[in-house]
Amino acid sequence: MKLGKIRTTGQLRTALADTAEAVLKGNLPIDKAMAFHKLAKNIAESLYSETKIAMFRADSKLPIEELGELKLGDPSEE
Repeated sequence: MKLGKIRTTGQLRTALADTAEAVLKGNLPIDKAMAFHKLAKNIAESLYSETKIAMFRADSKLPIEELGELKLGDPSEE
């Protein structure tokens, strides 16, 4: 498995496939692969949520933040 920054969904899928291949070849213990899978799943779920919010905002004619820029927390606390 190549090390480096994962910046796109395609790179994330490739990293997951590389992880699966490393497990199948016996080069990566299952527990480490499961930990990576859990992290990747959290990233994917976050991206899905942000995409759904952007779709709602577009349908409502509201401004849409760039992906990765969605603000968290109470807007009155800014």
